[in-house]
Amino acid sequence: MKTVTKILAVLALVAVAIVGAFTLISRSGTAVVNTALEASGVKTQAEDVLRSHVADIAAATGMSEDQVNAAIDRLDIASWNATDLPADAQQAGSVDVSYQGVDATVTTYSDPSYVTVDALGQNITLSVPESAQQYLPLLSYLQ
Repeated sequence: MKTVTKILAVLALVAVAIVGAFTLISRSGTAVVNTALEASGVKTQAEDVLRSHVADIAAATGMSEDQVNAAIDRLDIASWNATDLPADAQQAGSVDVSYQGVDATVTTYSDPSYVTVDALGQNITLSVPESAQQYLPLLSYLQ
């Protein structure tokens, strides 16, 4: 559980970086943001960071390296994309995180296929793949 929580924290912090990097283009719509996300390689970088720390995460949590790798696989980082939040989305909770001096709020919804990151005065809503949705409630452990 702690491993997945740490992985979610990294994802949230990556989203903070995404918001910071794409502040200007985010006003152009999600298609532009997704194109920029793909071109930047930030999702690959996030997964690479996680994969490079598998042994550390395993040691810190008591999980095996295979379990950590399986958790990273289930997060399916490559499938996370910017999307529009439905007007009827109901907030389930939020958590404040900080990374390299940037504060952000990560908001989850009753529909676990969405998560919003608010940082640097900007919001980005991400679609969450089904395989990762079960881990979103663990964000509350970051507080």
